[in-house]
Amino acid sequence: MTDAPGPLIATADEQVIDLARRWCAALGTSPDVARDATTARRSWRAASAVMVGEDLAGALAGSGVARREHVVIVAREPSGCWRVAVELGAAAVCGLLEEDRVLAALASALDGRDEACVVSVVGGSGGAGASTLTAALAVMAGRRGFHSLAFDADPLGGGLEIVLGAERAPGLRWHDFATTRGRIDAGSLTDVLPVHRGVATLSWARDDRGPLPPSLPAVVTAAVKGFDLVAVDVARQLDPTGADLVGRSVLTLLLVPEEIGAALAARAVLERLRRSAPAVALVTVARRGGIGPAAVAEALDLPVLVRLGHDRRLRAAVDRGQGPARSRTVRRTASAVLDALGMDRP
Repeated sequence: MTDAPGPLIATADEQVIDLARRWCAALGTSPDVARDATTARRSWRAASAVMVGEDLAGALAGSGVARREHVVIVAREPSGCWRVAVELGAAAVCGLLEEDRVLAALASALDGRDEACVVSVVGGSGGAGASTLTAALAVMAGRRGFHSLAFDADPLGGGLEIVLGAERAPGLRWHDFATTRGRIDAGSLTDVLPVHRGVATLSWARDDRGPLPPSLPAVVTAAVKGFDLVAVDVARQLDPTGADLVGRSVLTLLLVPEEIGAALAARAVLERLRRSAPAVALVTVARRGGIGPAAVAEALDLPVLVRLGHDRRLRAAVDRGQGPARSRTVRRTASAVLDALGMDRP
C-alpha cells in the first residue's frame, strides 16, 4: 500500500487557511491548498481529509463532487452551512474557534493506517453472480496475504455468508449495529466480525435480514481503516447508500451475463453507476449459446476487463459450503481483477 495523501484545505479565506495549516501542523501533516472549487475537485477524492471554507462549500456541492468521509466545513457562521454540509457528507461544521472539534475529526482521518482498496461489484441484471465474485475477491485477496473483508450491502441478495459458507462463524452481523452511534474504532471492528477461512464478513444472519442500519457510514469508515481490501456487494438498484459506496470505491465491477436481455438491462445500471463511480470495469459472464463478450462490450461501449467462464460445479460447491474459490474459473477471474488493481502482495 502507498503512503496516504495529506489533507486538503479548500478555501480562499486566508484566515481559514492559516488556521487549517496550524491544525495540520499540530498533527504532523502537511496539507495541500485549493483556493477555488475547480482545483479542489481534482484532489477531492484522494485527500485524507478535507477542510472546506464556507466560501467554497456551496460551489463544491453544486459542482457534483461525491459525498465522502472526513469532510469538515470551517465557517464564520456555522448555522448557515448545514444544508450544504449534508450535500457534501461533512462530518462536522465548525466555527473558527472550535479547534478541538477540527483536530478530533482530522485525527480520525489520520489515525496511522492507509485506507483499504474498496471494490464494489454490481450485477447488470438479476442472477449475474455479483455475490459470488464479491466473495471470491475477498478470498483470493486473503490468499495473497491481504486482510480482506466481504461486505454485504445488498439486503435483497442471497447473503455473502451463505456464498462463503460462513453462516456459523461467530461474530457480529448487521442487526448488531442497529443501535450503534458515533465513531467505530477500526481495530474493534476487525475484532468482532466473523472470520471464516481467513476472510472477514459483514452480512446478515440467515433468518434476520433487513435494511442497512443508520450506522452504515461509521461502519464503512472503520472498515476502510481496518482492512486492506473491502469487497462490496452492492444492489443494482443503486439507491443513495449504494451510490455512496461505489463513489468511494477505487473500482466498480459491472457483472453482465452474455445475453441480449442482460446487456440491455445493464445499460440502465451503467448509466446510474457513471454518476457516482470513479471507475467502472466490465466483467462478462459466459453463457452457453450466448452473444459473447465482444457483443456485450459493444452494447455498453465499455471494454471487458475479464470474462468469468462457465463452471457447472460452482453452484454445487457453494451449496455445500465450500465457497466460490473452489472453482478454478472464479479464482482466475478474481485474481485478474486483483492484478489489475496492483494487489500482488502487501
